[in-house]
Amino acid sequence: MKALLIAALAITPMLVAPAFAADEVNVAPGITAAGAPLALRGNDPVSLVDGGEVVKGSADYAATHDGAAYYFASEANMTAFQADPAKFAPEHGGFCSYGVSVGKKFDGDPNQFLVQNGRLFVFLNAATRAAFLEDAQATEVTADQQWEKIEHTAVSDL
Repeated sequence: MKALLIAALAITPMLVAPAFAADEVNVAPGITAAGAPLALRGNDPVSLVDGGEVVKGSADYAATHDGAAYYFASEANMTAFQADPAKFAPEHGGFCSYGVSVGKKFDGDPNQFLVQNGRLFVFLNAATRAAFLEDAQATEVTADQQWEKIEHTAVSDL
């Protein structure tokens, strides 16, 4: 029985690692108490989408989606996210949407965000947000097309 437990523990990292190997979601290194790495730098995605403001979430209100942990400012926000994660999760895995439009996976800073067409976009910095906004509709389409090509590609391979 002990050998079976050791074998199970040894193989677990190999089963979990592929979920994050291709950098499909922009997360912080390490694992949260929710059992997944932290997305959006711990900021509440519901506050970004519904409130239009950056609000730090709490580990007391955590939910996982697509292998990433999200923190929320309240139980109500956590419940709203769990009911409709597609409405609140950042587009393009939380990577900079302008970067994605040019085939790259830049870090996404929730302090540089945009809610457009009911979707949450984050950006590397103010300059990439401004570049996205120069032709937001077209850049959104281009980013979506590029995301289909690079979603399962590791950051280091881009």
